[in-house]
Amino acid sequence: MQLITKLISSLEKVFPDTAGNNPISRATAFRNEPFSFQIAYKSADDPLEPIFIRIKTDIDVKYITEYSVGYVPVVRADYWNSDSYFERKTPGLYPDMLLKRRINPQMMLSEKSWKKHFESGEKQQLSAISDSYQALWFTVNENGEDINPGTYNITVSFFSSVSGERLADESLALDIIPAKLPQQSIYYTSWFHNDCLADTYGIEVFSDEYFEIMRSFVTEAAKTGMNMILLPAFTPALDTPVGGERMTVQLVSVTRSGDEYEFDFSLMKRFISICRECGIYNFEHSHFFTQWGAKHAPKIMATVDGEYKRIFGWDTDATSGDYAVFLDKYISAFKDFMKEMNIENNIFFHISDEPNEEYAEFYKNAQSLVGDKIKDFKSGDALSHYEYYENGSVKIPIVLVDSPDIEKFVANADNYWVYYTGGQLTRSCSNRIIPTPSARNRVLGLQMYVGGAKGFLHWGYNYYYDILSQGLFDPAKNPCGYNKLAGTSYVVYPGLDRTAIPSLRMKVLYEGFCDYRALQLLETKVGREGVLAFIENTVGNVDYHYSPTNTELFAFRQKLNEEITKNL
Repeated sequence: MQLITKLISSLEKVFPDTAGNNPISRATAFRNEPFSFQIAYKSADDPLEPIFIRIKTDIDVKYITEYSVGYVPVVRADYWNSDSYFERKTPGLYPDMLLKRRINPQMMLSEKSWKKHFESGEKQQLSAISDSYQALWFTVNENGEDINPGTYNITVSFFSSVSGERLADESLALDIIPAKLPQQSIYYTSWFHNDCLADTYGIEVFSDEYFEIMRSFVTEAAKTGMNMILLPAFTPALDTPVGGERMTVQLVSVTRSGDEYEFDFSLMKRFISICRECGIYNFEHSHFFTQWGAKHAPKIMATVDGEYKRIFGWDTDATSGDYAVFLDKYISAFKDFMKEMNIENNIFFHISDEPNEEYAEFYKNAQSLVGDKIKDFKSGDALSHYEYYENGSVKIPIVLVDSPDIEKFVANADNYWVYYTGGQLTRSCSNRIIPTPSARNRVLGLQMYVGGAKGFLHWGYNYYYDILSQGLFDPAKNPCGYNKLAGTSYVVYPGLDRTAIPSLRMKVLYEGFCDYRALQLLETKVGREGVLAFIENTVGNVDYHYSPTNTELFAFRQKLNEEITKNL
């Protein structure tokens, strides 16, 4: 048997019919930086050949994580009025799931007459086929530990499981630079949907069973740079049809007696403690008013005279006196809870998601009800229009990347974030849906550094419903389950074993945040103007429409590492 193999960067996408265009043999990374690469493989002759691999390296193998790249069936890859910054625009099998494998497991020999070696205890047994390329994904130092500098040679050898014959070798020389990236300063949140998780696994939300599953999903998020999580004090008023309801996922227990309220934060305390244990320490309080206009109160449940029922919702006008009283008493109680949990500096408040011009007055009224009460804390909302920032309605604007006003925010806002929903597929704006190039995903880090953005928000970490929370889909089988936009509403897959399956897209986005950190490191050596000059001289003008190829962005990062090394 002959095996075709190719070692490529993490930015290449391996499809059944192609294995990327630019093999690599050497790369650099910092002491505390995860570095990923891939190996594409395919049988050159035999229709099917079971194989296994062995990794030989100078670095302790505990620092290497191995995945098999899983394909998902994308039925729609081209979108109305979209630009050309796509990997491809045809339906087919697309790489996205990262199925974890063990490193160098014990080999066993079956007792069958056909004799076959297999990797003991490995769920993802390998076979090479002549019909399609497949890929393995390797991440060195996935947890960002401090490893010793030096050159580490990593060789991956492929063997026939039938004959034991060595079929191919691929090697990478990884130079670990004697410096560390600064701690991530970008705030990054991708909204965590607790009802989706409970629905997917058919369990009671916030039960002991639920929290064990949640741990896996939050841990995977933290591994890839997510350092803020949506805190559902009350059921988030997001993606809900007017007059409809989503599953109650309220962390605060409310008891009402007349005009008096009592608040129990025990469940919220457990939620926060678990997130901290998983590596996330910043929390976004759920929105105080409904999405797209701030016209109503969110769904809020309470026990009233022994009966558990909804006390506020779509039938509550945002200017309701009863709701104003509730907010006053709730926010006062929540401030005491923040002190108890020591999260005063780690909380971010929202008023209403995506207010538009039509509802400016409603948003202003809503802001007036809570603005003074939360003025000492971080707060902001996703929006497109500069007027909300200009008139003081929003403290920290979270700006749509394709907003026509984005340059105004860049020029005038000292503290702004950016976001996209997934539908921003024009003018080469950054995006992480499955059919787009990995460079379109990762470039956000470079763009945010040049533009001075301090954070990134996305609405879907694990949203497995269709539009307005209708239906339920398995993204491994139906990645286009949300409005036929492949991968727009999630970056993590629900595993059959109730653990989170990461996507290559979430790892690539984290590489963008590491690019941002590397630029910050260079800034400590040459100043911000020096960094901007380096960027201009290396790749030209960078704005929120800069659109490098996968190869160009990988080469830029390697040149950046060289520049930092020269200034150590």
